[in-house]
Amino acid sequence: QWIAAKIFDDAGQSTLSAIHQSFQWMLDPDDDPETDDGADIVNNSWSLQNIGECSLEFEDDLRQLRLADVAVVFSAGNYGSNTDTSVSPANNPSGFGVGFVNDSDTIHISSSRGPSVCDGSMYPEVVAPGVNVRTADLGAYYAWASGASIAAPHVSGAIALLRSAHPLATVGMLEKALEASAVDLGAIGPDSTYGHGRIDLVVAEEVLGHLVAKGAVAAATYT
Repeated sequence: QWIAAKIFDDAGQSTLSAIHQSFQWMLDPDDDPETDDGADIVNNSWSLQNIGECSLEFEDDLRQLRLADVAVVFSAGNYGSNTDTSVSPANNPSGFGVGFVNDSDTIHISSSRGPSVCDGSMYPEVVAPGVNVRTADLGAYYAWASGASIAAPHVSGAIALLRSAHPLATVGMLEKALEASAVDLGAIGPDSTYGHGRIDLVVAEEVLGHLVAKGAVAAATYT
């Protein structure tokens, strides 16, 4: 099922309070803790546009979502090609930023680069298709679009499929599986352009299966 919180008005404007309220709503849309209607994955194709700066305005929101085992995905930004062009909240300690590549697995010149200005960690975490992608469009029905905002939903969709296959997987397991299985691009090993690489859903599912099995064994041993 798909739900959405409208954080921008028709003029493309928003407020910090509206975004805070939307994150809170994702935890319990019907305001009834007895019903299990909270989001499993929250996709965020937006940023504060604070290029090369760190804002922790929404870090507490992200932590609360993660504590509720909700995966939160952010577009890493369209502000490359220089390094240190990360944006918030994607560059927050609890963020998961996604850069974008073309169909030849080449990073787009405008895909934001890391490392994270907030804590020096890997940025983006992974990359996904985001150049000339055919997508649904208001008014025109379908359109060709490019940008990190297009790549992030690829990762959110991947997490949805992975979580469907492995309902016991934690957010940490899901992120680790995507990173460990990513196709290494650019410099050897994780880097500040491609992160861990381009997501590979088939391999990610195999990795996640092992992580979930190990977690189950560890839990049984602890018990």
